[in-house]
Amino acid sequence: MSANSETITKQPNGSYTWSCPIEKDYYNKGMGIGLKACIGIAVFLLLFGGAISWQYRDFQSFLIVAGCAAVYLLITFAAFGLAFSVKDPWECYEMTETYVKSGSGKSSVYFDYEKARIAVFARKYIELHGKIQKIRVYVPEKDFSFVKGYIQSRISGDCDMRYE
Repeated sequence: MSANSETITKQPNGSYTWSCPIEKDYYNKGMGIGLKACIGIAVFLLLFGGAISWQYRDFQSFLIVAGCAAVYLLITFAAFGLAFSVKDPWECYEMTETYVKSGSGKSSVYFDYEKARIAVFARKYIELHGKIQKIRVYVPEKDFSFVKGYIQSRISGDCDMRYE
């Protein structure tokens, strides 16, 4: 599948794949969560390193921890700066009989249809909510009715379906 192919393609294994643009605000929200998590890790390291340094009265070791946290934050801000500078974000999707997947590799997110409690059908995307997990699937306009029908036929009858 090419990186910028808005055509849904049926794969030999029976799954469907596509890639399409996603809303910049939605993309930035996800990146913001990641950035906050990275900052939280740095704060935890500083607090933990400070507590250990205080306990053992070894403040030079805290300087090492602070230096490592500073380098970590520099790398974090550089990486997220690049991520936030993306002007036209795209995402790739895979849809099978049992789940829909957003992303690829280690950053992919799977959502099993059977776990859907709420399904939101908007103009450009379908959002599935479970107890904890939520996934938003952007769909090319020309294939929206196909993907909508495919997903609707696989989620349970007690799923709350909403239309925006």
